Parts: sequence; C-alpha cells; structure tokens
Amino acid sequence: MFKRKSLISVVIPIAVLLGSCGANFQSVENFSKSRKEVEQASNDFAEDIYQSCLRRTRYIDLVPDDGISIRNARRESCETIEQLDSENFKKVVSILIDYMGALGAIASGKDLSLDNSIDNLGQSIKILSISGKKLDANAVDGGSQILKVLFDLVTKKTRKDALQKAIVCTNEPLHKYVTGNSVPATDQDGVDLYQPATGGLIFLVEHTYLGKNGTLDLEAQAIDLYYKSDFTILNNLGTDPKINPSNYQQYQQLVDRIAVGHSLTADYNNNMEIVAEKGQAAKAYNEIILSTVRTHNQLRKEFQEGLKPQDINRLCQFQAKVSFKKIDAKKMKRIQTILNEYVISVKPLIEKVDRAF
Repeated sequence: MFKRKSLISVVIPIAVLLGSCGANFQSVENFSKSRKEVEQASNDFAEDIYQSCLRRTRYIDLVPDDGISIRNARRESCETIEQLDSENFKKVVSILIDYMGALGAIASGKDLSLDNSIDNLGQSIKILSISGKKLDANAVDGGSQILKVLFDLVTKKTRKDALQKAIVCTNEPLHKYVTGNSVPATDQDGVDLYQPATGGLIFLVEHTYLGKNGTLDLEAQAIDLYYKSDFTILNNLGTDPKINPSNYQQYQQLVDRIAVGHSLTADYNNNMEIVAEKGQAAKAYNEIILSTVRTHNQLRKEFQEGLKPQDINRLCQFQAKVSFKKIDAKKMKRIQTILNEYVISVKPLIEKVDRAF
C-alpha cells in the first residue's frame, strides 16, 4: 500500500551497513524509520479495502422505502467482512515489515528478538483470506521460511556475517512470499527472467483489489448503477414529445435538465477518477514491492559470490560456518550501483502512491 519516503528507503541503508562491519551507523536509524513508513503505507493501503466498501454505501439510493435498511446492511457488512480483510492484509504484509526491521537490527550489531506473535503469524498465514482468496502453498512456505531464518538467527545467536546470511538465506523465500514464484532463472545474458506473480502479496493486490469483482471493481459497479438511473430519467425527459422548445417555460426546463446532466456527469467522472487513481496506486504498490525483491536478489548474488550450492544449503540450515568473500571497495561500488538504479526506478511509482493515499 506512502507517508512516505517509503520503500525507496528500505534497501538504501543496506548499502552503507554492508561496509560497516557491525558499526552503529546513523543509517541504521534511518532504516528503522523507513520500516515504520513502509508499515504505515501498507496499513493505508489495507485500510482502503474497508474504506472502499464504506464509499460504496453512498451509492445506495435512499428513495425506495427499503433504501436506508439496504445501506445499513451494507455498512454492517463492511464492518465485518471488509474490515477483517483489511486486518488480514496487514498481518500478511507484517512478515515483510518484520524482516526489514530485522535486517536493520542485524546490521547495527544488535541482538535480534522475536515476540510470541511470530509463531502465531507463521501459522495464521495458512488460513488468512482476503475477499475469499488465500496465499497459495508456495507463498505460505516462503513466509514460513523467512520466519525460520529469523528464528534461527535469534536462537543460535548468530552475529558474524549475520546480515549476509539473512539476505542469502531469505532470498528465495522472499520471492515466494511476494510473487508466489521461486527465485527466477536467468537468460544467456544473466538477466533475471521474472514470471508473472502466481501468489503472494502481489497476487492478493491484483486479484482482491484490482481484479474483476475485486474491491475497486465493486466500487466502480456501484457508481455506474447509481448514476445510470439518474441519467436514464434525464434522457427520457429530454425526449418527451410533449415539450415544445418554443415555449419559454418548457425551454427553461430543458436548460435546467441539461445543467443537471452536466453536474451529474461531473460528479460521476470525479468519483470514477478516484477509483482509477487508487487502481494506479495499487499497481505502483506492487511494482515497488517487486522492485525491492529484484534488488534483494541482486544483493544476494553479490553476497554469495564464491559459495558453492552445497555450502549455501548447509549455511541456510545453520549446520556450518561459511566464509563470505570480503566486501571490498569494488563490490561496494557494485552494490551502490544496484541501489541507485532501484531509487531511480521506484521514485515515480512512489509519487503515484502518494497522490492516491
């Protein structure tokens, strides 16, 4: 779902932290701050699932005798179903938020601590649903693996190379959790071949918020239905054969109807533009998350350079100590380039999110 320097800040501090060797840089505080901004942004986005339902109640005509009761019933539904959907989305996103916060703690040399809700969260993501849609098995597995890596770092009190371990070992789970896919293969030029999302956070946004009969589609349908009846009445009046345009009073009635029609059209357009803007923001939200995952994958490649697959497997099972290649000036320059490109790519996306939420 930024108030909001936002996700643009999530990865940037890592570049500085990587070369700090555990030093408590000021950028660690910036990292923690950005995590809170991402959490707020996600909460804003999740809240709109509920707010969109409330907006739909405005388009229930109160003229019929049962109009008020229908509107009240819709509002009650919003308070139960859509509000629960909003809370569930916040819980789903919290794994990503907690992970980013953990990277900040690791990079600053602080001991990680996980509260009891982590175990509950790992279990709950299996059954959480939003508009009837659940995370698929691949995404659930990814979320569980992210929590496992963090749990292992805490219980085994891993400090040396902990940041590198976290990024290498959570990279594939992070891809699964966000996109529903494993880490992408690369083409002959080494370019990542990202598949369309099949599950995970991006899937939830695409199908429950943007998709057919999703949050915004239902709002647009309500707007269409509400204004359609008014336009129909105006059109029928405008073609009334009994009206004589040469009669001043009747002519004035026609002018008034045209004015009302224009006013209704303006209201209709304004309301539909709100829906369209939020739709663009939702797409931008997904792009920002995907860009973050791509950047994470590029960082992973830098960290695991020189490590064999079997070494990585043992490393991520916390069965062996593995020596990472030193982060020298050349490697740091590559990392900074990766992050600079990330900043450039997400800036216009963040602006879209800012305007809508």
